[in-house]
Amino acid sequence: MKNFRRQLHPQSGLVLPMVLIFLMVMMLIGFTALRAALLEAKMAANAGNRQMAFQAAEHALRFCGNQLQLSPITIPQLKQGPIPVDGANSKPYWEIADSWSNSNVSVAMPRIGSEGAAAAMPARCLVEKLQFDGDLQYQQHLPQQRPAYRVTARGIGASTAAVVVLQSYLLL
Repeated sequence: MKNFRRQLHPQSGLVLPMVLIFLMVMMLIGFTALRAALLEAKMAANAGNRQMAFQAAEHALRFCGNQLQLSPITIPQLKQGPIPVDGANSKPYWEIADSWSNSNVSVAMPRIGSEGAAAAMPARCLVEKLQFDGDLQYQQHLPQQRPAYRVTARGIGASTAAVVVLQSYLLL
């Protein structure tokens, strides 16, 4: 009779390293897919944040434009910039950080509705009354001088990382 203890093929132990290598490759693929999904989620959140800031700035721009068409005008009107800052440097109002927190310069928008995510800070707008030189071509065709304004609005998203500034010119 044959000895059953003797094996026909000797085992070399290759299965365990192959399984470990296969598991390592699967873990790397899973980790890469998870990182890609997290990156896409962050990108979508940033896009939504920027869209919220854009909509807030657009709302502020329209609000100030509508206020200028009312009589009497109830929002502050600034002289046309730029204004001197730190001696020789001059900047327009919308580039000065203090302009967006000063109620004598810019107007804060009231929050509309209570649904959805709230902005980190309310949108604000500022209005500059433009002064034109007499040699501008468009004024030569007007029967009387009409007031012109530059409206600048600043909207902030759900975090202060997304800030959108919009400008519009309004000729009444």
